[in-house]
Amino acid sequence: MGPGWGLVQLDVSIVNTALESIGTSLGGGVSELQWVVSIYTVAFASLILTTGAMGDRLGAKRTFMTGFVLFTTASLTSGLAPTPAILIAARAVQGVGAAIMVPNSLALLNHAYPGPKPRGRAVGWWVGAGGVALTAGPPVGGALIALAQWRCIFLVNLPIGLAGLWPTWRHVTDTPRVSRKLDLLGQAAAIGSLGVLAAALIEGGRLGWSDSCVIAAFGAAVILAVLFLIHERRAEEPILPLSLFSRPMFARTSLIGLLVNIPF
Repeated sequence: MGPGWGLVQLDVSIVNTALESIGTSLGGGVSELQWVVSIYTVAFASLILTTGAMGDRLGAKRTFMTGFVLFTTASLTSGLAPTPAILIAARAVQGVGAAIMVPNSLALLNHAYPGPKPRGRAVGWWVGAGGVALTAGPPVGGALIALAQWRCIFLVNLPIGLAGLWPTWRHVTDTPRVSRKLDLLGQAAAIGSLGVLAAALIEGGRLGWSDSCVIAAFGAAVILAVLFLIHERRAEEPILPLSLFSRPMFARTSLIGLLVNIPF
């Protein structure tokens, strides 16, 4: 489970070091390069809650391994991409794979370590692996580009992915399946809000912040975000129970996670 979370965090930051090389190799402007970075994060952030519910329904091990295969395959496609459009599409699929892996890796840890102390140590190692990978992204990416070329920052995921899949399949015990409804309306609103907001921020730099399409996109993002909150408050099984934010530990942890990831 640790290699999966490490891969997810590594790909948050490692791509930033390769943008100049990618632009030189594939062409495309600043907007396309911004999408190469942002589409991964948007797909990851908007799907992570629903993919956790999918793991409850289908079993966390099977779901986690599916996400791992998807992420690794998308990494190969990214490394071989001949155009910016294909690279952006592959990065979106990478984000989907990452969203599947993260919540289900935690579910597998909770299942494997039922006691509070062993679970705490396991989660500590899990968090530490992600932190090391996140900070290692820029120097690792720079070294790979200097030694070879930008495609290696994606192709390096292949051996790591294969190394992570084998022990998971061989040694990890699956979680019991739980019947849960999927909050499709909430998921659609989350994807729409984050996607439109990313588009507004990226295209605003190209078209100008006073452009009518950019202003409309910001407005649509706000409306979709409000609809998401209203729906989550009323939904029978929401993807994000808003009551969680009344718990100080959850609220503080969420804020720290946000602040850590903003620079990337």
